Amino acid sequence: MSQRRLRALLALGLFNHGPGSLWPRRVSLADVTRYTLVVSPRYDDLVITARAPYNVTCWLVGHDDFSEMGLPGLRVECSYEDGWRLRHTPTGATMTVTGDRHGRLQGPPDPGSNYSRLLTTDAPITDEEQITLNALPQLTADSETLLAALAVRLCTHAPDGSWDIGMWFYDLTDRPDRGAAHHRRLSVEGDQCTLHWDSDPHPEDLRAALTDPVIGLCGTTARPTSDGWLLRYGRVRLMAHPVAWRL
Repeated sequence: MSQRRLRALLALGLFNHGPGSLWPRRVSLADVTRYTLVVSPRYDDLVITARAPYNVTCWLVGHDDFSEMGLPGLRVECSYEDGWRLRHTPTGATMTVTGDRHGRLQGPPDPGSNYSRLLTTDAPITDEEQITLNALPQLTADSETLLAALAVRLCTHAPDGSWDIGMWFYDLTDRPDRGAAHHRRLSVEGDQCTLHWDSDPHPEDLRAALTDPVIGLCGTTARPTSDGWLLRYGRVRLMAHPVAWRL
């Protein structure tokens, strides 16, 4: 439950970017997807393996000298040689960010090191973070599950190269680019979710990632609409519109 909630909140951050974002200006989690990384959704931990683990951690966790807030409530629990154990204090769920290609944290833990004053678990949630969390839409169990599924499939692709999510920034299948603005808006109202975006991935790739018989979200169905896809999981519906959000 705590991991599902954390991943759903992460999705709301990752898929809100640009002038139509539902998050405050100081939250820019979408920039995490600019980095080369692999997401490993383990049952009790969300592991991110990245070439630049510190840079990724700085976008996820706020600190004193950085204007971005990060994911509200996410803190450094412990530092390692080339990675960080993070904990989301509102849910208790953990994250790991590491440079190790196997997703491991190397070296002895160093609980006193927070690298450029990254916020640690002894720092309480700020008023701004609490206001941000309180302003987010109420999520049902089904909507949390579907949003979490979006978050953990950032770098999925077909073994035969037929589709590739490409971190929502690029396409590896030699098809034309869909745009360069990378604006996204993910809104939720009850069991109705709407996602607009104006760059990669191609809309068919998003459908494939969620409905694939091996790595898809079990029980998800999809049907094409005039301007995208309607995805269903349980009671929740996701209208996926591959167009720029206009204010």
